[in-house]
Amino acid sequence: MSLVIGAGITGLVLAKREGATIIEEQANYGGLYGSEEMDNVKIPALPPLVGREKEILEIYPDADLAEIGLSLRIVDEVHLRSKVCPVCETLPSWIIPPRKSLFIRNFPEILSHLASKVKIVRGYPVRITNGTLFTNRGIYDFRTLLNTGSRQRLNRSLGLNERIDAIGCLILEVLLDRKIGDWDVYVNGKSGISFSHIIGFPDNERLYYIYSFYHKGKLPDVDRIILDLKRTRFIESRENVLSLRARYINECLLYGEKERQRPDFLRECGRLGAWENMDLNGAIRSALEC
Repeated sequence: MSLVIGAGITGLVLAKREGATIIEEQANYGGLYGSEEMDNVKIPALPPLVGREKEILEIYPDADLAEIGLSLRIVDEVHLRSKVCPVCETLPSWIIPPRKSLFIRNFPEILSHLASKVKIVRGYPVRITNGTLFTNRGIYDFRTLLNTGSRQRLNRSLGLNERIDAIGCLILEVLLDRKIGDWDVYVNGKSGISFSHIIGFPDNERLYYIYSFYHKGKLPDVDRIILDLKRTRFIESRENVLSLRARYINECLLYGEKERQRPDFLRECGRLGAWENMDLNGAIRSALEC
């Protein structure tokens, strides 16, 4: 029996391919791209943008893809890396999507389809021995363990130690009463502004994703971000915000030194399992080749 840890896009694709059961801590599936309803529409927690169609069509031939050209406005690019991730040599590509991108219009449908093809049980790893996974909710025997969840948590379950760490992020989905700029992606490297990225949702010109990155548990404040939207003259007051969803992700940007020596029963895939800053294409490719 094979077990997959994590029901993000990598875990869903991998479990469907392997015929494996998924162990997932959260009540919902989709990981970074899990959907929430806003303005009566299901919206992924991150914009479902890819640079090529190959991977998405491999897992779902009926994907509804729209070619879009993204216009960028960048303020103080020189200081962007030190603001977002000072320990990173380069910033991950998913933070700023390609100027020529494909927008996956029916991405929530794709996640729902994948989830319907696999068995998902709630829980998270507590201890792992050779052939047995102990979770907070049950015990499972396995022949192969495929991890797409937090590598840091898995290491604790295995009693292993690696010099890896992460930068956290707060992602806001904000519905405004109007469009706020003539750009699709806005980037601000100034240290005095709490957010660094604003990305417009292609199917709704009043819906925006706002990224704010944090270090060592210093969580950004939603009210401060709203204040900075006012300071940068994108809004006039809180009344311009019609709806808002906030999501904190502790393992957002990944870095560190991984150990080559890993248990024989373990395969590690996807962004968190392989501990690599993959974009959506990379996460799917990792599941197909893991």
